[in-house]
Amino acid sequence: MSVPRFYVELLAEPVVNLPEAEARHARQSRRLSAGDPVALFDGRGGQASGRIAACSPGQVSIAVESVTQVLRPRPLLTLAFTPPKGPRQDTLIEKCTELGVAAFQPIETARSVAGASSHRVDKWQRTAIEAAKQAGLTWLPEIRKLLGFEKLLKEAPAHDAALIAVSSGAPILDLLPQMRDAQSVLALIGPEGGWTDEEIARAIAAGALPVSLGPNILRIETAAIALAAAIHPLLHADLA
Repeated sequence: MSVPRFYVELLAEPVVNLPEAEARHARQSRRLSAGDPVALFDGRGGQASGRIAACSPGQVSIAVESVTQVLRPRPLLTLAFTPPKGPRQDTLIEKCTELGVAAFQPIETARSVAGASSHRVDKWQRTAIEAAKQAGLTWLPEIRKLLGFEKLLKEAPAHDAALIAVSSGAPILDLLPQMRDAQSVLALIGPEGGWTDEEIARAIAAGALPVSLGPNILRIETAAIALAAAIHPLLHADLA
């Protein structure tokens, strides 16, 4: 049986306390007790092995035995997306975190149907933590506040490559070879009503390459997962 993994904010101390949600999971779901081995990660590349030093209804303490640092995989994929409705947002965050997305940037477009409230963003953060635990990740994605489309385009030049998913674009698999050496990639996923012609033109003018994710019409979360899955095999350790 694999050693259970838990998220903590800091790994600098010889004894660390699990956050409330993680402690509850350790006690109630995993039914762990003092002496049991655990693995920890801090979402910034730090990971540790240790054992439960104390386990009570109010607190679960971990005695840290060893700490290592994992280099962040590149390219860093920033997924800019128009949020879908309801629980489909959580599906997008969960699956794309498992696929190594480095940052989630919700955006507002002409045909947006949902926003990104602070409550929803907090829930995304918890979903990302659970996905990282499942996938064995040590880095958590950055989850950003809602941004307007035009402001997003001003950030495109900061990336080595920018992509916009459209039905008439080049197949994404054909473009992957030229992104193998990229350090950062910005990918834009539009609303279910589709990008406006003006938005596509503005994105291309800002340097985004139009890419196709296949012949079918995809929901927002499906398109995001498909794009992240295409980039995922390119991920490699950042040796810089």
